[in-house]
Amino acid sequence: MKTTTPKLQALLEALLEAYRQYLLQTAGMQPSTCRCWSFYVREFLKAHFKSPAVRVDLGALDPPKIRRFFQEQARSYPPARLQALGVALRSFFRFLCLSGRHPQDLSGAIPRIADPGREELPAYLSEAQLEQVFQAVDEHTVAGQRQAAILLCLARLGLRAGEVAQLNLEGIDWPAGILQITRTKGRVDRLLPLPRDLGQALVRYLRQRPPDTDCRRVFLSLRDGGPLGSRTISALAGAALKRAAIPCVRPGAHVFRHTVASHLVQKGASLKAVADWLGHHSLTTTQLYAKVNLPMLRTVAQPWPTAEAPR
Repeated sequence: MKTTTPKLQALLEALLEAYRQYLLQTAGMQPSTCRCWSFYVREFLKAHFKSPAVRVDLGALDPPKIRRFFQEQARSYPPARLQALGVALRSFFRFLCLSGRHPQDLSGAIPRIADPGREELPAYLSEAQLEQVFQAVDEHTVAGQRQAAILLCLARLGLRAGEVAQLNLEGIDWPAGILQITRTKGRVDRLLPLPRDLGQALVRYLRQRPPDTDCRRVFLSLRDGGPLGSRTISALAGAALKRAAIPCVRPGAHVFRHTVASHLVQKGASLKAVADWLGHHSLTTTQLYAKVNLPMLRTVAQPWPTAEAPR
């Protein structure tokens, strides 16, 4: 079986690097998304350019070849991974066209994969469980004060772990009581109200935060003063759930986001309002939470008809 030569491999990696820069700088994608899409695109390129060629002939790509590759992957890929592959390749083909590397946009050659939808209810915490989590935090230490502020960002605002990690001091408008959320997954900045308890927790933590640092991020490492990443934010959330003995299939930051959304829907907020609050790019993502609106579902459900007994 033929494989790519070192020279061809270098050409493919140069193309991938140009694609990654397009995703980061032009499309505004998160680094994690860039890594995921680049992985799928690399697999596609390796499948098409395996001969000892001295150049990458992108002009040779056409819809039949693309569809054949996609059909081959469909034999072993589950639907969710096949969807991810399709999204990545469509993005890559649009990049080729926009950058002048291919005369036409080949993204239409990728077939759409039906989404069966999520059947499970979103995992979320009750009000009592949230209180249990907060009571388990030791706020007598700087680490505990930092964790309390992080948890309130998650549990009051429903922020993603990455959004909490990206919070900076300039994004806090103390007089107006507003937080600016930047570099979001949907690539749209949004403003959220600063709840009183979150504001107080931030003040307590910031007063104890290492003063000798030029970093403008809110949440810093207590060891070296560097900014915390999204994985650390999620790990701190998971540790709080474990300390509070809250059973959770996937302990981490996202269960608090589900909690905020679920409670908003149960209190009568529209799905559009929840989508705007959470920064969802599509309302389809938010529709999952309609399943937890039990009062609404009870009004929709009708009793099963029964035949009256003859008199």
